[in-house]
Amino acid sequence: MPTIQQENGIRSVKGLPLRWGIPAYRELHAAQEGAIGAMPEGYKRLSAMLDEVTACPLPLDSTEAQLTMLAERCANECMNVALDAHDAETLRACVELIVRMYDMDVSTIKDDRQAVKRYTDPAWWRRNLRTVHGRAREHAAMRLGFVSSRKGKYCSDEAAKSRVGQRRRNKKVLQNTVLRNMETGQEFALDELADKSTANPKIRHDELMMRMDGVDEIAIENGHVGLFVTLTAPAAYHAVLESSSMPNPKYNGATPRETQLHLRDLWGRTRAQNDRDGIAPYGFRVAEPHHDGCTHWHMMVFMPADDIEIFKNNLRKFALQEGANDPGADKHRVKFEALDPAKGSAAAYMMKYTAKNIDAEDIKEDANGRDIITKEMRVNAWAGVWGIRQFQAFGQPPVTPYREGRRVAEAVVEQAPECVKEIWLAGNRLDLVDEETGEIAGQKKCSWAAYIRAQGGINMGRGYRVRVAQAARTEAGRYGLFGRGPVGLFVKPDPEFIGPPQMYVSTRFTWRRVGVAVDVRVCRPWSPVNNCTPDRDVKWERDAPWPEEIAPHHDLAYFADCDFACFDKFGDFNPDLFIEKPHEERHQ
Repeated sequence: MPTIQQENGIRSVKGLPLRWGIPAYRELHAAQEGAIGAMPEGYKRLSAMLDEVTACPLPLDSTEAQLTMLAERCANECMNVALDAHDAETLRACVELIVRMYDMDVSTIKDDRQAVKRYTDPAWWRRNLRTVHGRAREHAAMRLGFVSSRKGKYCSDEAAKSRVGQRRRNKKVLQNTVLRNMETGQEFALDELADKSTANPKIRHDELMMRMDGVDEIAIENGHVGLFVTLTAPAAYHAVLESSSMPNPKYNGATPRETQLHLRDLWGRTRAQNDRDGIAPYGFRVAEPHHDGCTHWHMMVFMPADDIEIFKNNLRKFALQEGANDPGADKHRVKFEALDPAKGSAAAYMMKYTAKNIDAEDIKEDANGRDIITKEMRVNAWAGVWGIRQFQAFGQPPVTPYREGRRVAEAVVEQAPECVKEIWLAGNRLDLVDEETGEIAGQKKCSWAAYIRAQGGINMGRGYRVRVAQAARTEAGRYGLFGRGPVGLFVKPDPEFIGPPQMYVSTRFTWRRVGVAVDVRVCRPWSPVNNCTPDRDVKWERDAPWPEEIAPHHDLAYFADCDFACFDKFGDFNPDLFIEKPHEERHQ
């Protein structure tokens, strides 16, 4: 039975946000009104659903402050376990029991020591608790009918407002963080650097449209035809009926993330069957929400004309393996539409869906000072809450070598094979000079089609010519040493080639934060000791040399990230704390 609470004369279901709890109580009260003897079936169903919704590990009405306090408590609990354990493997197994109590995924890091450092860090807990809480709250909103075309399209109002607030906080952090290029001495605000990368939604959108246009160009060259596909999950995956916005009685409780996994598994089986049948479609897929948050896919697929019917039969067969008897399943589960060049390019077909799924607008306010939440913001919030990858290419070379090629200097490329030169030209905008006047007549556009040609074509699998070269990193991070990172491009050697692969190093810079890193040599961490405790002198002065134990890690930003793990409660350096034990004190 759900618990009813009363505050200022207003009754609601305990454990739900007030906006949800009040109508839930009224509906529950209406379901039992006038009942004599046994409770009506409608009341029992609603009561059971409310019990399930409010029984999640984290209260749905938890605030950010409460999640922060819980993160501190969980990290301290893991720290207490760490003090009693002896070996790292046993310690990790014990601590992960606490992690699973909150329906959180354990770390996939192989190194036990680095994994335990994550579990004893409140920042790690805050991030993961926010994810678990956000998904539990959003799933509750779906089940209670607050995500629909009539109440909150694509996601709940709470999720949309939370996402807008997160974007605003992130923007403020980026604006207030200044980085210095250690090679050139230039300083930039972090938001300026982010605006020049694919983190900028406008650049992301333009690059995606360029890639779709390039695939269309390759298809035309090869004489292939295009197909536009819409793939929908069975009716049991929809929480709300579209016609009435009422709860779906056949709903199986699947979240949008679980629906995404269902579609991904369906597509994987289709691709395996295509491979057995000797066909290899290529193109793009876009994942987006229905009005009730349920995931569905749009795909732009290219292949030879003779393969179209085989592809349709394979996809239809697997799409109808579940819920084949649902009304309208044959008609609506999977739809096919031939791309007509007379109506526009393939990129034009997909433009609607790329624009809808990428929010490139700044946050605006209405006349009353309230945030204007657009449908693009709601889709962005939906994808953020459920961790769904919205865009994915298939049957094409990976995009990472294309982006990494921009970092390779032109002087390095001049000595490279032709395929590397073509990749460099495909990914860089170059000035076009008039041969007669010597003036700049325009600019060469980037070309995804040229990049595909340079890599050897489509559907090459592991046979693409150029890959990203990686090397082990030696810098220490918050939880230990970093793994491998990109350092340039290398050309895959021919089978008869003897010797190391040809590598072409990219240009990379070292960046350091300016004005935000704290000089730990003159700071003491926070301590619960009262003010009567005698002070001890700090071990080093500001200009004193670093001790030998930490000389290799003298970067101030590193120590700020490590939360002063190497200092005891008096502010003195302790190499045992730095090397062996996780920190017990935090600098606030």
